[in-house]
Amino acid sequence: MDCARVEEELIGFELAALDGATRAAVEAHLAGCARCVSSYLALKRAIDAGEDAKAPSEMVRARVRAAAMKQLGVTAPKKRERAPWLAVAVASAAAVLAPILYQALGGGRAHHGGTSAGIETPMPDVLPVKHDETIDTARSTPENLAFL
Repeated sequence: MDCARVEEELIGFELAALDGATRAAVEAHLAGCARCVSSYLALKRAIDAGEDAKAPSEMVRARVRAAAMKQLGVTAPKKRERAPWLAVAVASAAAVLAPILYQALGGGRAHHGGTSAGIETPMPDVLPVKHDETIDTARSTPENLAFL
């Protein structure tokens, strides 16, 4: 194996990504070539220093990914565009149907004592109020005075 070929395989050698025959050929060459050993050690130092470095930004990763895909001739998968009108339609339908369902399920009826479909509802504590009179309910019940 010549020096140019070994230079191409050094990263794979360092990352243990070579098949057995190629790895053995690179090892045999490194045993007798000081220049390639020097290149290998420089690569190893660069990789080790890079492990402690800050990770690349998402923008850099996207550029590298795009360049690699271009070089390999791979096309990026197309993103599925969401139809903005669909979200508006769903929200509108929910806004229209919510009050209708609320009324249909009996949420709009006020029950004060008595029964509704055979279910007894308790009578809330209500103070008699004249229409022109304002009552301060925060001071009218003993429970609300407990914090004082």
